Amino acid sequence: MEQSVKELGQAFSGAPTNIEDGSMVFFNPAAMSQVRGKLLSVSGYVIAPSVTFQNSSSHLSPLLGGAPLKGNNGGDSTGLIFIPNVYYVQELTKRVAFGFGFNTPFGTQNSYHSDWKGRYQAINSEIGVLNFNPSISLKVTEQLSLGAGFNVQYLQSRLTNAIDLGTACLQALGPISCASRGLLPQAADGHASLKGDSVGFGYNFGAFYAPTQDTRLGVSYRSRVAHDVHSNANFSVPGNALVLTQGNSFVDTHSRTSVTLPDSVLFGFSHRVNPRWAISADALWTHWSLVRELRTDFSSAQRDDVLDLKWRDTWRYAFGVNYFSETNKWVLRTGFAYDQTPVPNAQHRSPRIPDSSRYWLTAGVTYALLKNIHIHAAYAHLFMDDAPVNKKGATADFLVGQYSEQTNIGGLQLDWRF
Repeated sequence: MEQSVKELGQAFSGAPTNIEDGSMVFFNPAAMSQVRGKLLSVSGYVIAPSVTFQNSSSHLSPLLGGAPLKGNNGGDSTGLIFIPNVYYVQELTKRVAFGFGFNTPFGTQNSYHSDWKGRYQAINSEIGVLNFNPSISLKVTEQLSLGAGFNVQYLQSRLTNAIDLGTACLQALGPISCASRGLLPQAADGHASLKGDSVGFGYNFGAFYAPTQDTRLGVSYRSRVAHDVHSNANFSVPGNALVLTQGNSFVDTHSRTSVTLPDSVLFGFSHRVNPRWAISADALWTHWSLVRELRTDFSSAQRDDVLDLKWRDTWRYAFGVNYFSETNKWVLRTGFAYDQTPVPNAQHRSPRIPDSSRYWLTAGVTYALLKNIHIHAAYAHLFMDDAPVNKKGATADFLVGQYSEQTNIGGLQLDWRF
């Protein structure tokens, strides 16, 4: 959602009806028709999440003796994350406007200690999507505008985890052969790293309707984008486990992972109650059920790596209030949002994305530095439900415990009309 610092201040509740900054390119391109002249919006966000795992009973499969998983709880798995946006909108005629945006619509990042209990499922996870979005808008009538855009996405990913080669040996060669080599569960860890990228294409469109000067309605759609991620897979194997590479497994190779980033529909309403007060509300539906699993296919004999997610579709609801100073030089705003998680249960909560439902509480301010230059600042705190996890890994390890999470977001933005 972090595409507008102005909108961050009211929990993005006015995003599909926003005509004050360039984020309309992303949230609803139809609204670009309301811009006179040229508008440049540049913004940046610092996201400071805190995600900690508390172990309860992480263990190996009962078929392997059910021993507790060795290691620590992984530490705080996140650090500071910086996200930039740039948007430009230009009036071409009184009815046609053009715009483009450069932003990051999807991403995740976390990192655990290399010897933590969940190391066989995740150590480092970095996924980022850069999106370039040219758009056009047409004012059909004085009240109704339509808009559409084209999206080019570049996805980069880096995923690492440990491999319990002791367990892998038992599964492949049996206990006698493995015990003689010292290949026992949790006694011979290897390491896997996948680094890849992809380019995908999509589109977005929307409608903007202003029945009166004080009331605005908006709806927009962003399409799904299919990515075919080609990666280099690198494996580190201890000397006593090299026997497992003889069948062309656990060797450096190429890999491929297909993923479809979801489409979404955004509905919004805003109303200027009087010269001092305005309210806004929106609802966002996201088609997360497209993400059922992440399957990595290796060019070697290595069996597919499958992350079973079974995500579900989600809704996000937001409400905001704006207060305008008498001279309109200052605007104060606040907002609240409820944001559902796509994760269905503890069995499908991966330590790579230990997501839970969020409650946004936000505040922001706009200051008119000059008549044509506005500065926005905003802050959000995300209260997040505790997230239980009971996830089975590829080598019959079970990560069992609970995540405690919260997030702070701060942002600054400059709007320049010329």
